Amino acid sequence: MDSSNSFHVTCCAIGCTNRRGDKPGFCFYRILSEKENPERRRLWICALRRASVPGENKQWQPSKYTRLCSQHFIKGAKCDDPLSPDWVPSIFSHIPATKKTKREKDKERYEQHSRMKNKRVEEKKKKDAVDVLLDLSSVPDAGPAPCDNKPCKVNIARLQRECNDLREENSKLKEIINI
Repeated sequence: MDSSNSFHVTCCAIGCTNRRGDKPGFCFYRILSEKENPERRRLWICALRRASVPGENKQWQPSKYTRLCSQHFIKGAKCDDPLSPDWVPSIFSHIPATKKTKREKDKERYEQHSRMKNKRVEEKKKKDAVDVLLDLSSVPDAGPAPCDNKPCKVNIARLQRECNDLREENSKLKEIINI
């Protein structure tokens, strides 16, 4: 996001009249330089569909001061995830409504993919927790004390109480998971 406080910041999209300070919450993004991310820069320039420079036979190139407002992104902000539909701006007056609908579908597909990925991560965490609990439940009971001195017996009794407490906690956690 552009954080400079220059006086006249306007959006470079054709037909867009947004300027810094007109609407609260609007952000303006600098178009990446060739060095930063040449492919993303190329895609942004193509999406903008600016005319070639008059009298010259070359494509329009943004300057380091060129900015694009957040209105041209589906969610209202650029996204640095290449799988997101907001990786490249896509909402422009020169794009027909049918393409906008496709972009909305792309957004929904991306969000669904993210939700499913998060769900798989959560399910794996639960499965790992169950596996740990099952491993704990298979620990055999302690046999008779191998020694007869008092400190050893006190330590063994403490460890047996701790083991029983852990078994009880394990049982409660299993009940919670199986709900």
